Amino acid sequence: MKVAYGEIMADSGEIRVRGEEVNFANPLQAARSGIAMVAQEVPVVPSLSVAENIALGGLPGSPLRVDWRGAHRVAREALAELGSKVRSHQLVGSLGPGDRQVVAIARAITSRASVVIFDEPTSSLSGELVESLFEIIRRMKERGLAIAFISQRLQDIEPVADRVTVLRDGSVVDTLGIGEADEMTITQLMVGRSLTDYFHREITAGPTTHARPVLEVRGLRVEPTAGPADLVVRPGEVVGVAGLVGSGRVEVVRAVFGADAVQGDVEVAGVPYRRRSPRGSIKRGIALVTGDRKQEGLIAGASVLQNLTTVTNSRLSLMPVPARSQRRAARAVMADLQVRPDDPDLPAGSLSGGNQQKVVIGRWLDRDLRLLLLDEPTRGVDVGAKSEIYRVIRELAAKRVGVLISSSESTELLGLCDRIVMMLHGKVVGDLPADQLDELSIAQHIAGVEHDV
Repeated sequence: MKVAYGEIMADSGEIRVRGEEVNFANPLQAARSGIAMVAQEVPVVPSLSVAENIALGGLPGSPLRVDWRGAHRVAREALAELGSKVRSHQLVGSLGPGDRQVVAIARAITSRASVVIFDEPTSSLSGELVESLFEIIRRMKERGLAIAFISQRLQDIEPVADRVTVLRDGSVVDTLGIGEADEMTITQLMVGRSLTDYFHREITAGPTTHARPVLEVRGLRVEPTAGPADLVVRPGEVVGVAGLVGSGRVEVVRAVFGADAVQGDVEVAGVPYRRRSPRGSIKRGIALVTGDRKQEGLIAGASVLQNLTTVTNSRLSLMPVPARSQRRAARAVMADLQVRPDDPDLPAGSLSGGNQQKVVIGRWLDRDLRLLLLDEPTRGVDVGAKSEIYRVIRELAAKRVGVLISSSESTELLGLCDRIVMMLHGKVVGDLPADQLDELSIAQHIAGVEHDV
């Protein structure tokens, strides 16, 4: 898709648009030929407003005067069509990943493109916005637009697709009609093998009911008017946190690590942890995999090796870790996680989203961990990489590491976790073993329909 949009040049092959062969040198040429793209790594200008980003490259008006009123009107209409509450005058730099994704989608639907490429468009969107996007795509199809919809969330395919093409290792494996493209068939084609246990639940640490908690959270308040939240994670236990956007699930994970300052008490292995900070958390054996890989998780311009050793090299020591040892440890992590390509000197930003996420997680594996915190650990990750990440999580739990996962995917929490904590308005409204829940009961709890704990 990057070749089709002019971001990179192809080594071989051809691309035809409306029957004519094209060879774009840059995205501007592709846009002028009627191709629009909503990329997974959202290309926005943080210092500009939402309206300016939506109209980027095509501001209304004349060469002498920009029609700002018209630009904001178009932006408001597109945002309303998506069901978003983002305001056209807001600076994009102040928005979270989900709202930045909305801005990129709004830019695509206001363009005059005849071909629209969506690359993981739902990875940062709430369920309500996903449904709005699906309805817009269906209307685009009715108007005769051609849509390429790339997604690792297999549940997103059936509502919008007519055909499904599966790729593996850069080659087309098969093309199926939507009627024969069920999730299991697609998954096996993508991975190239049968998945006997996708979530690796056979890897277990055993009962943890009576073990001293590795993490205790009491009275945590995301905002003065929300909460409080209480939860416990024991050694070897995988605990999921479910909740809608704004429920506080993400803030709880970040607050424990010290990434954000909030009120409340935290104990790690029975010891109060008051002045929380990322550096202090690392010293205590706490790791965080952030939900915003591009902005906070990965140093895209640095090599894979440098990304994998950032935590190791952050320690002040008169005896630094030898470069040869670092490279050996990095290669071991890459082999374990099956990072592809397996070249530690490549820029981390050149890897696929799934392999980037493996690197972000891998930097914590060469350490003595006590608690692993994850926010959306498989966002924008293909099913094969997801299974590898799940395996690593279960293996860490089997080594008595406590794991706390914030995720918007109920199927992920149900398949991976031992227990699920459900949040609403910053408060825990349910805390149950995963085998006592299903997607409907989780949805009822986090939407406030049911409050039985």
